[in-house]
Amino acid sequence: MQINQNINFKAGLTSQIQREIASSDVRRISSYLFQQGIQNDFKNNKIIAWCSLKCLEIIKKLKLGLPEGIFVEDFAKLNVLDKDASGLMNFAPTKLYSVNDTVVGEKTIFFNEYKDLNHKNGNLFWDNINQVADETYEANMSTTDFFLEIFLHEFAHAAHESNLIKKFGGKKLISSLQNLNNLQVQNKHLVSQICKYALSNPLEVVACDLSKRIITSLNKESLIPADNCIKNSPYRKFSLFYKPDNLLDHMLRGYWNGKY
Repeated sequence: MQINQNINFKAGLTSQIQREIASSDVRRISSYLFQQGIQNDFKNNKIIAWCSLKCLEIIKKLKLGLPEGIFVEDFAKLNVLDKDASGLMNFAPTKLYSVNDTVVGEKTIFFNEYKDLNHKNGNLFWDNINQVADETYEANMSTTDFFLEIFLHEFAHAAHESNLIKKFGGKKLISSLQNLNNLQVQNKHLVSQICKYALSNPLEVVACDLSKRIITSLNKESLIPADNCIKNSPYRKFSLFYKPDNLLDHMLRGYWNGKY
């Protein structure tokens, strides 16, 4: 992604947050995630480690499912279609590594190392995450211009899969995911109101919408979400008395529960 140096900074990466990131201890963050049952390797990238920690705290507060792994890798060396993607979430055990055929488990998040963008002070893409968030939002490829959008989007995928595994179990879920590329998004005129990227497939509809609901409820200083962003949404745990307010919420509730 080309960085536009003239863009205004609107994405919420405050000076205080920047200081916290600069002083963060990646090894301590990594150790904490291991204690939470999340395998990880941040390649000493402070921005990705700190943002992943914040997303973990947010998702735990909302009592949504967590990822099982978070890794920083050079996507140029992975067997993935989009080598330029900033992140991806592996839904089913599969061989992502083209070099050594390592089998990667489900609910594993990857963030792109972008080695071709490296410079002496770190990584150009991640160092400019504020600008990236602004530009992605202006292109209608994300739902907010907040710097945590990239990270919360992948965590939303993990939360979605956690819900699906509880409902269907692993084997049935893997079988349904094999047909995902053939599934069309319903009511595209409504989904396009979320963002253009949500039109990709039903999983992206959920990830884009859920990350937006979380981000818009965040206290932008404490990064603590409001509980009602889940309680009053299609992603609430108990649905007996839940009635979607509109057609889009009805569709989102179905996608959340695997009704594609």
